[in-house]
Amino acid sequence: MATAATLLLVEVMLILLLLVLQPAAAAVSAPATFPGDRAALASLKSAVDAATIPASSCLASWDFAHDPCTSFPCGLHCYTPPNSSYQRVAGVALDPAGYSGTLPAPVLASLPFLQSLTLRDNRFHGALPARTPLPPSLRVLDLSVNAFSGQIPGSLFTAASSLQELDLSHNAFTGPIPPQVASLGALTQLDLQNNGLTGSLPAMGKMRSLAYLDVSGNALSGSLLDALPPQILSVEALNNSLSGPLQAAAFRALSAMKVLDLTGNAVTGAVPGAAFEHPALEQLCLGSNQLGAVEEASDGGASSQLVVVDLSGNRIAGKLPRCLAAMPRLTMVGLDQNRFVGVVPDTYAARISEEEATGGKLPFQKLTLQGNYLCGALPSQLRQIKEGSAVVSLADNCLVECPRQFFFCQGLPQKNHATCPKCEP
Repeated sequence: MATAATLLLVEVMLILLLLVLQPAAAAVSAPATFPGDRAALASLKSAVDAATIPASSCLASWDFAHDPCTSFPCGLHCYTPPNSSYQRVAGVALDPAGYSGTLPAPVLASLPFLQSLTLRDNRFHGALPARTPLPPSLRVLDLSVNAFSGQIPGSLFTAASSLQELDLSHNAFTGPIPPQVASLGALTQLDLQNNGLTGSLPAMGKMRSLAYLDVSGNALSGSLLDALPPQILSVEALNNSLSGPLQAAAFRALSAMKVLDLTGNAVTGAVPGAAFEHPALEQLCLGSNQLGAVEEASDGGASSQLVVVDLSGNRIAGKLPRCLAAMPRLTMVGLDQNRFVGVVPDTYAARISEEEATGGKLPFQKLTLQGNYLCGALPSQLRQIKEGSAVVSLADNCLVECPRQFFFCQGLPQKNHATCPKCEP
């Protein structure tokens, strides 16, 4: 019995000894942060106004009395490169705590292994470091929703061969988009929306990976589609000063594009039929421009992939395009505030009155036709639509009769007959 008790005591002591030694062994086995990386992190915290660092925030926990990579609880990602005795900083991601400060050059110049830098949704301000290229290893740069200002330095991108995501949106950048951006062959997402950028879009034909572009809410001018790479999927450029006509050849060249939103610009001419025949396009939003006509699709619209078409707020004259009613996937149609004439086609009325797919075509969920010069009598199918089943408006037209008992006739009354052109079916 004594021997068994002695053995048990020895086992317990060995277990306790292991529990004591394991943390120490782990601490010894974890390499320290490279001194240059540590200094760069310290410069970032020093550049932030201490009064804007909440006690509960991530940055408040950065205590440089301890090693960053082994001790900081948040905001860092580190790794040990092969054959290195130090850990290197690979990622910096600050929480949206309202930090106010600047971005010091050492964060870009002294973190050569940095792959991701995220400072989004804070109050960082001032200009970005000039003559300081992004680290060649950087894949993600997200400085969105801050107050950075000045021009975007082209020098940032001279060595950014790995950059895949660039988000500088919702800041106060001014001046042109630097042409060096167009050399970013690995970039897949570029978001520059809601700044004060001017000039034209640089030629992006060599950006072989770019899939998503958003430059909305700036003051960009000139044309757009001919500057884009052929593989792009989504283009959003709302509320700029883009102008000129839409060329059919540009739609054919961008054969992978699924989204095109140029709402709120100064685009002129006609909507080419190529837009309605596009093999991939699902959303075509051209509202609030200066378009004057719509070309019919050469195949009648049957091959279209469009789900959303918004041509509202233009100067489009002529009859409603019949190809829209033949597009099998189309559900949202905005043609209001134009100069359309003629009667409402029965094919439109049939699509909006259906409650489920018929003949391989989905029903319209939205059909806004108010503010035109449409005439004649209401198609009988429209009288069957129940309020709440779809969004429909025919107010402010030249219809013979549009009783306000129908929800789609409510709003502005029909135009005075004297201002309406002769009604042609």
